[in-house]
Amino acid sequence: MRTLLACTLTLCAICTACNAPSPRLNAPPHGVPEATSDLQGTFVYMTDNALLNDMTVSDIHFLPHRPILSALGEQRLSRLAQLMEAWGGMVRFSTNLEDEDLIEERTEAIRAFLSEAGVDTSTPVVTHDLPGGAGLEAREVILIKADKGTYKPEKSESGSPPQPAAGRP
Repeated sequence: MRTLLACTLTLCAICTACNAPSPRLNAPPHGVPEATSDLQGTFVYMTDNALLNDMTVSDIHFLPHRPILSALGEQRLSRLAQLMEAWGGMVRFSTNLEDEDLIEERTEAIRAFLSEAGVDTSTPVVTHDLPGGAGLEAREVILIKADKGTYKPEKSESGSPPQPAAGRP
């Protein structure tokens, strides 16, 4: 009886072990990737120019309430590190936080990431600043206002925005 049971179990084990595994449902696609657009190089060039002009990291690039970079933050800092190696510059850290300890921890996380990516951090590489460029100077705004005046939208009696004149888009 024991021999029959052992043989049956051995036969079952051999039969189930020889089955091929089921195909993965989440397997990555194989073969040639889709053709890329001729404009891809231009898009990368424009994106790099925008990053060089902006050079910002903000609260969205961190996990909420933590000094840990999110995947988006790591991706952004990776590209900024490459651009900083080629062109130099400083990363602007723009935040709306009031917790000074968390701000300092996030600033240090940026510095550490850039250092690990190969950026020379012996000089300051992070500054607390607003995103984007310097904006317009006051004298430029005064000249624009003097030339164009102040915009005053038309008010309609119904409270809805004014409709364009007939024949105009």
